[in-house]
Amino acid sequence: MITIADTPQYHLAVSPAKNRAYLRIIGFWRSPEQVENYITDWQKAVAALKPGFTLLTDAREMKIHPASVRALHEQAQALIVSKGVLKVAELQQDAIAEMQLNAVAGETQMPKQNFQDPVAAERWLDSIFPN
Repeated sequence: MITIADTPQYHLAVSPAKNRAYLRIIGFWRSPEQVENYITDWQKAVAALKPGFTLLTDAREMKIHPASVRALHEQAQALIVSKGVLKVAELQQDAIAEMQLNAVAGETQMPKQNFQDPVAAERWLDSIFPN
């Protein structure tokens, strides 16, 4: 596992062996300036992976974000999709945050499925079929 970023707002790591990225979103991001390296960190992460990679996003600690930060999520997801993500498992706990992330994923066409159990999410990502 290679850590790309470990900040108070998010942790981003990659496993080249599994061809998988791991993102943990933490708390409330009040503005894009608070996470100014987020897109750059994602560029580093996808550069370490091959097309057909998977992503496990842990959003259980996420609070809903303002519109300016939602745009940042859209930009990151567009990058991830353009670099060949095969499927994304997202761990959810807060219903409002889940609705927000589902809406963003719908706009960016990110192939995502929601989970509450991390083991089930990993198992789904490890399966050979995309859905």
